[in-house]
Amino acid sequence: MSQTAATIIGAPLDLGAQNLGVDIGPDAFRYQKIIQKLETAGIKAEDTGDVAVRDRSELEIGDHRLRYMDEIIRVNEEIAKKTSDAVKQNRKVIVLGGDHSVCLGAVSGASAALNGNLGLVYFDAHGDMNTHETTLTGNIHGMHLASLMGFGEPALTKVHSDQLKVAKENLIHIGGSDFDQAEIDLIKREHLTTFTLLDLLRSGLGPCLDMIDSLSARVPDVWVSLDLDSIDRIYAPGAGMPNAKGLTYREIATISQYIGQNCNVVGIDVVEYNPLQDEDHKTAELGIELIATLFGKEYSWYSGYMKKNKLDS
Repeated sequence: MSQTAATIIGAPLDLGAQNLGVDIGPDAFRYQKIIQKLETAGIKAEDTGDVAVRDRSELEIGDHRLRYMDEIIRVNEEIAKKTSDAVKQNRKVIVLGGDHSVCLGAVSGASAALNGNLGLVYFDAHGDMNTHETTLTGNIHGMHLASLMGFGEPALTKVHSDQLKVAKENLIHIGGSDFDQAEIDLIKREHLTTFTLLDLLRSGLGPCLDMIDSLSARVPDVWVSLDLDSIDRIYAPGAGMPNAKGLTYREIATISQYIGQNCNVVGIDVVEYNPLQDEDHKTAELGIELIATLFGKEYSWYSGYMKKNKLDS
């Protein structure tokens, strides 16, 4: 089995949200032996440790429409630099969050390394497409996707470089069920590509897979951003905001497999993991499985079973 070289970047940032606990997500994945498990799937991962994040008790909130923005930008600049360096070395990147605002740096870094020619497949129950002008909370983990497409606060849109990070036609948002009205308006106005839970129940997976085919035909490389709250809480109880109406295991596993088989995934961020809410580490285990799957590899109970029972050649 050929080995895929990967770089793990820990991003224990929890300033973009107010649901505490996601900052210990990177260490929880390490405790679950993510490096060893990925290696069994053919992914040789190097752990570069965590990006340093200051505690909120040491910080000023600043503009209440952009809570903790200065520190969030500083952290994301470092994530972007590490991501860009790894992509330039032809290494796959795994960013372990932390709240979803770490996606801002991860995608910005990958985009810079690839001259902006990057697609983004974005799994989330929420839109994350508010701006400082439309936000209801001031939480930046609900704004960064808009920022990546050039909408909103310039300090966020220009993280790591002034260039546009992701062209709006190169986004696919999957799993949405809770959009704010301002996000719905943005999606309609800018003709953004989304595949919601309602779309799934009405049309099945076929149209979603067609969207992925179209994206892979337009761009050579894809980043995948996986918010664990896009998955039903039966399978992902350790999401920062557990979702009672999320994707089933069958759905998320099938879509991920299709992406891994049909796209060149240069990197993945797995975010909003709160181990304090997990049950028997099942959310972390699913996260590791999906990372392998999205890179075109396999790590699951079945692959483990087959390796244990394979006849000697």
